[in-house]
Amino acid sequence: MKYFVCFLISSVLKSFLFWRKILFKFLKKKKREFKITAPASGTLINLCDVPDPVFSQKLMGDGFAVKLNKDEEIIHAPIEAKVVSLPESKHAVGLVTADGDEILLHIGIDTVNLKGQGFTAKVRQGDKVKQGQALIRLDRDILAKEKADLTTMVILTKLDSNHQNWDFVKEFGDQITEQDEELGNNIYVI
Repeated sequence: MKYFVCFLISSVLKSFLFWRKILFKFLKKKKREFKITAPASGTLINLCDVPDPVFSQKLMGDGFAVKLNKDEEIIHAPIEAKVVSLPESKHAVGLVTADGDEILLHIGIDTVNLKGQGFTAKVRQGDKVKQGQALIRLDRDILAKEKADLTTMVILTKLDSNHQNWDFVKEFGDQITEQDEELGNNIYVI
């Protein structure tokens, strides 16, 4: 009888540990990440250093900025996504990934006031784009005449309680080249 009780207790304990392991595995939050590449060549800038309080105070979301090189003429998709917003001014592109991550690519400071001058869209709203695909062509002559600050922000606009900080491969102030390497990633717990 003593051995039967020990066997029973041992079996119940093993069963409990087995089901606990499965239950915790099921309930454990999963980490998900997506990788971002630079939308253009330039200098990586901390979003807090952007000379526009809407971005520097992260009112639209967290992210990073790129101070474009003077010869940069193409803004590329930093991630594979669907174009969900492309205003007539063409100074911004709203993207949504297959997982529902929302990213705003905002080209320049106060460039909405140019009303589309100097920007040519290479995509349309509703298009699916690959990482690295051309989104907007910049006419540097027009933009130089307008003295446009073309600092380009990449903003994760859909923030929730699961959001964690960006993990950058490069340091702020580093020179970066579009599409030559992974710039960083954003890790979510879902």
